[in-house]
This record gives sequence, structure tokens and C-alpha cells, in this order.
Amino acid sequence: MPELTAEDIALAGEYVLGTLPLGERQAAARRIVADPAFSREVARWEARLDPLAEEVRPVAPPTRLWAGIEARAYGSPAPAGSGLWRWLAGASALSAAFLGAILWFGEPLMPTQGRMWVSDMISVDGSVRLAALYNEKTGEMRVSMGGSEPASGRDFELWLIAGEAAPISLGVMPRRGQAAMPIPAALRDRIANATLAITEEPRGGAPGGVATGRLVAKADLRRI
Repeated sequence: MPELTAEDIALAGEYVLGTLPLGERQAAARRIVADPAFSREVARWEARLDPLAEEVRPVAPPTRLWAGIEARAYGSPAPAGSGLWRWLAGASALSAAFLGAILWFGEPLMPTQGRMWVSDMISVDGSVRLAALYNEKTGEMRVSMGGSEPASGRDFELWLIAGEAAPISLGVMPRRGQAAMPIPAALRDRIANATLAITEEPRGGAPGGVATGRLVAKADLRRI
């Protein structure tokens, strides 16, 4: 039987996280019965993620907090049920970002590994996606690049945007697959709540360390 692909492994993780659309989830459930390798991968994801669930303690936000958020987002009154759906959308996005990042690790992410920051950047048309995971303890960022590759003679470059400061290049991304990127010590205190962005630049990176190409995608780093 052929080995599972990276897409198969990601699918198993999304099944366990519960982020798949209904039709894809039903197809994955049927595959668990028919495909022993896929079934074992689902079991591995459950073993990885179950300990994380034990670290989470649900906290109900005050009613006034949701009211304030919805008033700013929609005006008053907010559409019926909007708070629930906006929360679900946010939770799903964080789960997807978390999943994409932890595919790097063959084990659960535990608190002893240091504080983690995750970002999941997806282009507007959905053709390019980059998941990034930063470990404060090691000072290393791990990235996983998927989707369409840059045009011939071009590279995707990753940028750190902290506050009002000019974007700082973190390096050229792999055309596909994964890379480990040690973050210089002078930049590590800027990671918290910063934004990551991808631009398309000339092969080898932006000339002079200043972005010149189109913005492909960007997303905030979020603590997990």
C-alpha cells in the first residue's frame, strides 16, 4: 500500500480537529474504515492533540464583551446569531493555522517547549498558503509552504511587520515544502503580536532588503 502523502496527513489532522466541511468529513470517516494507514494516522493525531485539550480551560466571555464587539463590527443591532458564527469562524481559522504549523512536529506541542506563536497566511484567491510556527524558547521559526509556486525567476519572501516599523525580511521561502528559520536575537522581542507577510520578489530576494513585489498574503502571529 502506498505511503500517505503530506495532504493525507493534513486531512487526518483536520478530521481530528473537526475543521472539515461535512462532505469531506464524511468521506474521511469512510476512509478510516477502508484504509488502515489513514486510520493509524488519525489515531496518531488523536494521541497528539488529546493532551493539548487537557491544558485548555473554557472561559465564558462576559455578555457585554460580545455586545461591544458586535456593535463595532455590525453597528446596532447586530444580525441575529452573528456572535456565534463569528466566533466559530475565528476558532476554525486558529485551528487551521495550528494544524498547518504542528505538521512540523511528530509529537504534541507541550508548554515545556516554550511559548508558541502561529500564523496562517492564505492569498486572496487561495492559491498560496504558508503556515508559520515560532518557538520563543528556541528562537526558531518553522514554515510550511503550499499551493502555487512563484512565477519563473521570482521567489516568495517572508517579512516581519511590528507596529509602525518598516517590514523586515526574514528570508526567502522554499518554493514548496518546509524550512527552519532561526530568528536573529535582535528581532525576537518583536515577534509577539506582529504580522507576517509574503511578497513575490526577484529570484534570491528583494534588492537591498526592501520589498518591491506584490503582496501575496499576510496574517497576524497569534499565541497558542
